[in-house]
Amino acid sequence: MSTSAKRKARRKASPLLRLVKILYFVLFGLSLVVVVGFAALKMFAPEPTVDSQVTIPPQPAGPSAPPAESDEPAEATPTPLVLTRRKGVYTCLLLGVADIGGSDTIMLGVFDTKAKTASLISIPRDTVIYSNGKYRKINSTYAGGETAVAAAVRDLLGVPVDYYVSVNLKAFSSIVDQIGGVWFNVPVDMDYDDPLQDLHIHIKAGYQLLDGSKAEGVMRCRNCYPSADIGRTATQRAFLTALAKQAITPSNVTNVTSLINTFSQYVVSDMPLNDMVFFGTQAIGMDLDSALNAASLEGEWISPYWHLDDEAVLELVNSLGIYEETVPAQALHIVHP
Repeated sequence: MSTSAKRKARRKASPLLRLVKILYFVLFGLSLVVVVGFAALKMFAPEPTVDSQVTIPPQPAGPSAPPAESDEPAEATPTPLVLTRRKGVYTCLLLGVADIGGSDTIMLGVFDTKAKTASLISIPRDTVIYSNGKYRKINSTYAGGETAVAAAVRDLLGVPVDYYVSVNLKAFSSIVDQIGGVWFNVPVDMDYDDPLQDLHIHIKAGYQLLDGSKAEGVMRCRNCYPSADIGRTATQRAFLTALAKQAITPSNVTNVTSLINTFSQYVVSDMPLNDMVFFGTQAIGMDLDSALNAASLEGEWISPYWHLDDEAVLELVNSLGIYEETVPAQALHIVHP
């Protein structure tokens, strides 16, 4: 082939070659972005580190009985109980706080990042505990802040509390409005007025689209149920599940900035940002219908407290899968005045 012919062939092939080169560099660039992004994510949001073992000190479940008059030697100090945590399982205390102060809602969240399952356990606010020398309701510990409530839950159930998230209940109103409302089956007619709290709830039972104001009312209505706080906690768990399902959708991507602003305004937490990112990435793709287990601490109302059922609560704690071992009864500090 002559030199002139070769030049013509190169000219004819050059547009295709240029296209191939462009595609090659585009694909290379995208691949680089994916690899670098993944590496950065792993560096920025590594798996959180928690203590592998939990030590539960022995202590009386209620008032200490006076020492018996006897010549027998005193018993040796009981040995603390040490339990081993399962890897990839984390806990978070969730608190709902009203404007007037005090913890209106107490829940314990457990997230198994390996099995991709989660549990949401409601702790009735009137649950009786023994603290600072007297019996009291667990929600009263909020006077000492989020860490005091976390300590009370840890002592009551014998479980670690890795993080806390405290949410002003008005956040639910704002979030629901930002995503265009939440479809929810309200279980009972709700009619309640409290002028002191400027709280007015009037919602008919049934499946309906709740705006922010009604969603806040559903979350807060306590006297709408014969069982008071027990009925409300069941509704709260159901509503939170519905909110999560309807908020985590592609259509709400444009609301990310406003949602972040809402969280910064109404949410207080000791969870570092990189841990939030880690848990968020781990939650992607979870089917909340099958992966989320919701329950409440069983018991009975004996005024003025909610008295826990020892066996039922112990069974529930063991079902959470926080520890490698079976949790013994002495790990829990349930009291009965």
